[in-house]
Amino acid sequence: MYNPRPKDGSEFKFPLQCLWLKLNGSWPVESKNQSFKRAYNTWSWYVVFSVGITIYFQTVFLIFTFGDILKTTENCCTTFMGALNFIRIVHLKMNQNEFKLILRNFVKYIWIKKGSNPKIETECQSNMKIFSLVSIMMMCLILMYCIMPLIELFSNPNLEEKPFPYKMIFFFDANHGWKYVITYIFTSFAGMCVVTTLFAEDSLIGFFVIYTCGQLRILHEDCSKIMPNAHRQIIADYGKLPVSEVHIQRKYVQQLHKIAQRHSEIINFAHSLETFNSPHLLANFSISSILICMVGFQLVTGKMFIGDYLKFMVYILSALSQLFILCWNGDNLIQRSLETAWHLYACNWEGGVFKLDDTGKQDPISYCPAGRDFNAKLQLMIMRSQKPLQITAMKFSVLSLQSFTKILSSSMSYFTLLQTMLEK
Repeated sequence: MYNPRPKDGSEFKFPLQCLWLKLNGSWPVESKNQSFKRAYNTWSWYVVFSVGITIYFQTVFLIFTFGDILKTTENCCTTFMGALNFIRIVHLKMNQNEFKLILRNFVKYIWIKKGSNPKIETECQSNMKIFSLVSIMMMCLILMYCIMPLIELFSNPNLEEKPFPYKMIFFFDANHGWKYVITYIFTSFAGMCVVTTLFAEDSLIGFFVIYTCGQLRILHEDCSKIMPNAHRQIIADYGKLPVSEVHIQRKYVQQLHKIAQRHSEIINFAHSLETFNSPHLLANFSISSILICMVGFQLVTGKMFIGDYLKFMVYILSALSQLFILCWNGDNLIQRSLETAWHLYACNWEGGVFKLDDTGKQDPISYCPAGRDFNAKLQLMIMRSQKPLQITAMKFSVLSLQSFTKILSSSMSYFTLLQTMLEK
């Protein structure tokens, strides 16, 4: 499996949820063993086939029961979830080179090495815990879908129509003997691939965005140190202060160039992340409002026993949590990127005594004002920083809290429409 490492050999690992992407055949392969490559490629296409054919069985059921609102909405809860993640699986499969490039660039430019900035590194790791909780919720959800029909079967083994994890219609008799067992395992496996791909890829996106925000925070700290670092470098080079103003201005510009290069690397990574994830985010945003609406509709209007009610409750909590966390992190990326302009402006370019921190302590050195070259380049960087870094869904929508509220608003509108149709 492709597993890039930092050049200095420092410890690094992707989120634990990425293991499911490797098991589902969605992870890039880097192996000299051609037999392993062919076997892994065959396995990945089998996963695509199993998910696709299961969605087909669900779609047939949807067509045959389209007039019944309750059955239709119940079926759409799983069919739409499957369709959304089928798009994700195919997207990952067809864009392995781009996926590999993002993984490599993350390790090279974005990963915060252990000990380099302990405070921000610890906060990034802490922010990833919420993705673990959502992953556990989603795993519980698919296990409930797979286990509850078996409980129903064991409680009433003489059922003519055997229960399956989802509502489906088959082109063969799947209700008896070994056909039932194989079909049940096959469709359960497909559902497991769907759900694990969902939370694994979302965890990876969150991992990328959280650490990108962390790098922006480190960049902001470095902006406030441009002048002190320049003077520190002069002392290291010449052994004393002061030297001529020309040397000081040159060091100022050199420090600014380092900031600009680092900022450019962060921007380029954010753009590549947006380009790669835009297609499936568009599908996610398009389907999520309908999905949330239908799950809520089942909770309010469906006549279910306690097991089904609990299942749909976990479903809607998982869906809302997954969407909110992604939008919250996307919104955080926007805010952090916009803060860069303010930190650049506050880099003490005007000279004088420099305040070291919020406590009011001052640097004993009085810095000379920055020159024309520094100020011109600083203005360009500030102008560039006023354009936010954001993850979009093919430019139709932005991953932000505002988009989350719009999805909820649309869900409520669809919910009201379904209730009106049911009453009629």
